[in-house]
Amino acid sequence: MQDQETLNRYFAWDPREDPEFSPWLVGEGPIGGKGRSLLFAIRKLRASGDENLASVRIAPSRFLGVGVFREVAAQIPNLAELRRKEDPEALESAFLQTVLPGYVREALREYLEGMTDPVVVRSSSILEDSIKHSFAGKYLSTFLLNQGTLEERLQAVCEQIQRIYSRIYFPTALSYRAKHGLGEDEMGIIVMRMAGRWRGRTYYPTTGGVGYSRNMRRWTTRVRMEDGILRFVFGLGTMSTKRGYARNFSLTNPMLRPEGPNPYKVMKHAQERYQVIDGQRGELVTLDVKQTWRDLLTQHPDLGIYAQLYQTDGDEGYFSSVDYSTVLPERFAKICFTFEDFPRRCKPFFTRMKALLPLLEQSMGVPADIEYAYEPREDELELLQCRPLWIGGSAAGGARIPDLSGRRTILRADRMVTDGVLENVPVLVYVDHRIYSVEPDFHAVARAIGLVNQTLGDQRYVLVAPGRVGSSNPELGVPVQYNELTQCACIVELGIPRSGHMPELSYGTHFFADLETDNVLYMPVYEGERHNLYDETWFDEAPYAEGPHPAVRIYRGSFSAYMDGGENTGVLVADRVETGC
Repeated sequence: MQDQETLNRYFAWDPREDPEFSPWLVGEGPIGGKGRSLLFAIRKLRASGDENLASVRIAPSRFLGVGVFREVAAQIPNLAELRRKEDPEALESAFLQTVLPGYVREALREYLEGMTDPVVVRSSSILEDSIKHSFAGKYLSTFLLNQGTLEERLQAVCEQIQRIYSRIYFPTALSYRAKHGLGEDEMGIIVMRMAGRWRGRTYYPTTGGVGYSRNMRRWTTRVRMEDGILRFVFGLGTMSTKRGYARNFSLTNPMLRPEGPNPYKVMKHAQERYQVIDGQRGELVTLDVKQTWRDLLTQHPDLGIYAQLYQTDGDEGYFSSVDYSTVLPERFAKICFTFEDFPRRCKPFFTRMKALLPLLEQSMGVPADIEYAYEPREDELELLQCRPLWIGGSAAGGARIPDLSGRRTILRADRMVTDGVLENVPVLVYVDHRIYSVEPDFHAVARAIGLVNQTLGDQRYVLVAPGRVGSSNPELGVPVQYNELTQCACIVELGIPRSGHMPELSYGTHFFADLETDNVLYMPVYEGERHNLYDETWFDEAPYAEGPHPAVRIYRGSFSAYMDGGENTGVLVADRVETGC
């Protein structure tokens, strides 16, 4: 899938040689992976000869080379000692006491003079310019309201840059680099206008999300891998990179939903909360559409493109449109973002994406991964990030499921599986959904999994848990951190409708990016659905040891996973279970 010659040209491209972009660069040295890849993508779109692609926007920005980082780090005489102590607070404090070079402050001052919207200060390290290692969530990117005097705004931006510089030496980044044998890193910086616009006291884009030129988590064989996939939300796109609710569109057929057409399932998987910048509070806030929909109508008279009213009539549920005449009935009803009418009303958006993603893949020589914001009313698409997409073990079609006659299959999946084989894993860690669903402290369960991970040493294991592993919302799944799963070789997410725990196509989240990098196999199993198997009897009757929390069980023996991405089928087999666990 890689075109090495094209890939070499991609990495050789230097924005300093581009007369349009070179004035945006400040300081010596490379500008890092995020910065260089974004400018490369914009250059290719503008040179495409396609007016729709050439019109894709990039926000006014400044890109700091790693030479600035070197100058700042050189001001800290005891940096080596601080690094040995691995004290994040002391490191950040040391960087905050430095001063950015005068030419950098002047360039930023000039930039901010004409910039009154919020700005984002983003990391763009050298190692982020990598095919395999995205560093998703490992460094720091932050927004600033950008209000006050020019000097106050300048100082705020400089401080955020210094904070990001210190993150090079924070434990999260150090452990990630050590785990993957990546060595030292250096930091470039992007300062860019935040995507969106002011709507009353709040600032946000109408929609934001991520896109991929390859769909490696197909929920049906009717979806073509090479057509790509979009994952996006109403409001700031930050929520699309987390394991919450987002709308997923296959560019094969944007009307096909991963959850199917059933109104109840659509409602259960639909986004209800969205993020905006609150200008009065000066911070990022999360709002609930069920409470704000009337206010949203004043800014979005076409809200029905994005949101619908779900209500019940007897045992049946159905959707209706949302407008000024909407009245919430006394019986169960919920307003949520379904984007049901979006494909029909916003066809130019999908037409553009179907051309944009293949062009970027062709230009880079590897599949493409983008972040974007979109204003449907004006048909304005803004590109926020572009980088190579590492697909690792997900390259569908290489694995085959053997004859399993005489072997005990305990889990089977029929969608969104990784492609790969994992045999003779000695440990299976299971989270009992019946205990987890009534557990008052969900985080205690997550920490218990982390403790098991730590005590297993170098033993690999399979994790089977309800809902979305790694979700920031514990009601959707166990909020375990990825660094607590370092020995996990396979994750099986259980969809248990009666407890409300349902996996979700989260391809594009930071969590899944780490799964791909580490070649961790994945499959979701939906209890009660055709072609799915969850053998709960086996989990109750097989011998196990209780983990650090009553919801956590540890089974020992020999477990194997076989996943065929081409056929979209996965199974987990228990060949042996040891007694006296």
